[in-house]
Amino acid sequence: MPYTQPDLSVILQNEMTLNSNLSVAQVRLRSILDKEEIGYTSGDGVIPLIRKLPVPQLGSINIYFENMFTTGANVNVEITTKDTKGALMPNANVDMYRIDGTAWGEPIINSLGTITTGSNGKATLTVSPPSQKGFFYIQGRNNNVVGGQYGVYCTTAINAGSLTYSKLNSGLFSANGRGSSSRFNIMEAEQDYNYVDVVLEAHSGYSGNYFGIALSDLGTYTASQLDGHKFYVLMSDETGTTGRWMGFGLCVNLDDWSNLGLGLGAKYDYGDGTGTYGYRQVFESISPYASSNDSDDLEPAGIKLYETNCDWSFCPAVWDTYAGDPTAEYPDYFVKHGTWNVTMMDFKTGTYEPSIVFNFPDRYTYRGFRLYGAGVI
Repeated sequence: MPYTQPDLSVILQNEMTLNSNLSVAQVRLRSILDKEEIGYTSGDGVIPLIRKLPVPQLGSINIYFENMFTTGANVNVEITTKDTKGALMPNANVDMYRIDGTAWGEPIINSLGTITTGSNGKATLTVSPPSQKGFFYIQGRNNNVVGGQYGVYCTTAINAGSLTYSKLNSGLFSANGRGSSSRFNIMEAEQDYNYVDVVLEAHSGYSGNYFGIALSDLGTYTASQLDGHKFYVLMSDETGTTGRWMGFGLCVNLDDWSNLGLGLGAKYDYGDGTGTYGYRQVFESISPYASSNDSDDLEPAGIKLYETNCDWSFCPAVWDTYAGDPTAEYPDYFVKHGTWNVTMMDFKTGTYEPSIVFNFPDRYTYRGFRLYGAGVI
């Protein structure tokens, strides 16, 4: 083959470009190491600098799916992984589980395999609901880094998309009446994918400490129709003031407040304002049962699943996703607060309506909470 003399000017240009790129790489690598407070010497080249770079560590797993209440449809789960610095982390392996709840709180664990997040730190997985209706929990885990989200498989469902301002406002009730007559109104109902943030305002002159929002889409029931039903709601309290209380359950005779009956599983901040927290199971107008405090179950942060079970007896409860440290086999046990049971014979005659119930014991003007949805089996 004939020999072609190389163009020395091209070689020189390529070498200059290479040196320039290496200099830029050195500057960028040093900037990263400075930010991470990792030392280096002025003589370190690109390869020694690369060897000093920190290896990203998985810091969090976020599990998200819309419509947390399903009537049988699969849920499309989005898994997002971030490193300990909060940046999206690609190529992270996440072991996925569907954890089905039981009446005793001991989860039934169903492995969904391992999924790897893509270059954007995200992955998707289609998950079917349990074979039996009830609540479940979609969990992602990588050793002691975990994340998850509740879901409920039910017969009738309300999700955040249908929880409109007008529907919530018309569902208000108190001793003064319903809707606009309740002397309450919804100041805000801001929807964001699978939840709605609700801010309630109390007007002067309302009667009693309690008021609520009836969820008409879940139907109405008589005492004879209640047996075998379970009612669920997912929500979190955005107020957090001592003495604030909210719960989900069945309210009877909403149009006859003097004959009103409440039965709820409730989150309750009680005590003298010095920081004692716990749960309170409340039964009003259901003789001979009264109220029960349980200060042993301290309140972890996060969404609460409120359940009112009318299977043979009436047992309202609050479920938490975990007990104690969320990195320790999370959740190895769903914590159920409250053990009261009321036989169906104690129920009043009248119309029962699934409701979210609140109190304003200190006559505060505003009340805020986040609502994810509700359902009935």
